[in-house]
Amino acid sequence: MKIIWSKASLFFLFMIAFIGSSLRAVYFIKLPLKYQNLIHAHSHTAFQGWIYTLTILLISSLYLSQSQIKKGRYPLQFWLTVLVIVGVLVSFSLQGYGLFSIIFSTIFGFMNYWFIFGFLRQTKDFTDELRQSISLHFIKTGLWLGLLSSLLPFGIGFLAAKDLKATEAYPSLIYTFLHLQYNGWFLFVALGLFFKLLENAQIPFSKKMASRFYLFFAIAVLPAISLSFLGTSFRNYIILPAYFAAIMQIIGLGFFFLTLKPILKKWMCQKNIWFKLFISASLVSFFLKISLQSLSILPQLEQYAFKNKNVVLAYLHLSLIGVLSFMLIAILIDLKWLSINWLSKIGLSSFLAGFVITELILALGGLGIFYDYKWLFYGSVAMLIGISLLLISPHKNHKSLTTKL
Repeated sequence: MKIIWSKASLFFLFMIAFIGSSLRAVYFIKLPLKYQNLIHAHSHTAFQGWIYTLTILLISSLYLSQSQIKKGRYPLQFWLTVLVIVGVLVSFSLQGYGLFSIIFSTIFGFMNYWFIFGFLRQTKDFTDELRQSISLHFIKTGLWLGLLSSLLPFGIGFLAAKDLKATEAYPSLIYTFLHLQYNGWFLFVALGLFFKLLENAQIPFSKKMASRFYLFFAIAVLPAISLSFLGTSFRNYIILPAYFAAIMQIIGLGFFFLTLKPILKKWMCQKNIWFKLFISASLVSFFLKISLQSLSILPQLEQYAFKNKNVVLAYLHLSLIGVLSFMLIAILIDLKWLSINWLSKIGLSSFLAGFVITELILALGGLGIFYDYKWLFYGSVAMLIGISLLLISPHKNHKSLTTKL
């Protein structure tokens, strides 16, 4: 695999930040494209572009041999997927949901199946030790949840075709799809990649505690869909699975803490400051995200969790940027796919600062304490500048970009 390929994923992260900053600039300028179309392009590129392309690149690089990569045609898969996502980005920006965006999204779905089934088939050839590893359990569970989530757009499309968008069933299917994506597929894969770093570094973490963490989260992930329905009229019918999921997640979080506590300090001592910063930010965001998600079951917090746009957006950014993106950035740093130089240092600082600014403004605005759209724009631009610098930052071993990890 080529280190330079991760730049393609970073390009999609740049486009997400560019569109996000443009949406924030609506108070200052007139956008040349429809606002709603840009929102669709922003969200689809976040899931399918940045997170998806980098995770398949990391999974194939960390788990497969060169011969397996060649046999599975993973380089072809990756670049075809990149081309398809460019089509998704352009078509959604120009027309929103329409013929071309649906065509590109459908092609992406088939590319996704190609990767998932191909990788799962190749895991049969893994050693017993690798097949039984905690990291692979998380990865495989994430991939199966990804397959499950891929069925939801058919239901969403059916309801839209039947002119049932005004019913509660329509947003409920969208909530289910989003939950299976970022609380299921991507979160489990990110956690799997995190544990893979520990395994590769031969860090002696407790397999017993890690297995319990995995088990409780795996059991909770489907019932946790009900946590997204607490703001609906059928709240009382799903309250029991919601309580069950919240309790299971909190217990699982406790086992994750017990897994990390004995080894985190020693492991961190071996790493550079930028890895420490981003992995710490990701882990703190993860603990905060799960705590907030579980606490949303309390009636006193319902108006904030489901009816306050700023709070909802802050939570989504906490999940997608704070947990997932920071985790992926930390992994890129650890694998030396992202070199630490003066450009990347400024970029990483700007990215992190912009995230903190936007989260604070959204959270404080949602709580009615303080809100300033200018500072929200400044924070978005800071993230855009930071990602731009990461994108153009040269790799110190630019003459030898091919590596097997």
